[in-house]
Amino acid sequence: MRSLSREVVFQYIFSRLFNQGDEGLFDVLAKDLSKDDKLFAEQLLNAVTENATRFDEQLKSLSENFKLERMHAADRCAIYIGMAELDFFKDVPTAVAIDEAVKLSAKFSTEKSTDYVNGILAEYSKKR
Repeated sequence: MRSLSREVVFQYIFSRLFNQGDEGLFDVLAKDLSKDDKLFAEQLLNAVTENATRFDEQLKSLSENFKLERMHAADRCAIYIGMAELDFFKDVPTAVAIDEAVKLSAKFSTEKSTDYVNGILAEYSKKR
């Protein structure tokens, strides 16, 4: 199930924000995924990591009055995943990509995060 793949990618990205030496973590997190779901997770992770600088710049421009370092790390992770899906996974409808990112923020971040993540990704999807 792709939702579980997204959670694995979220957890890995979140960990990487704080730790650099976590070789093997992705495989540990993805151990229960099916072959197809692990492949999706790997592709999603690659899309996020290869485009992190660009996503940061987009997030800065969309987040008026918020500096990246002041944003909740969990919100940033959910937004990065949403941006990657919007840009590189044409088989995922826009509404689904945004909704899945919002679900990640609901599960892993604060109560107010869902509105924030939804708003940022809605604006991002309009500007693509």
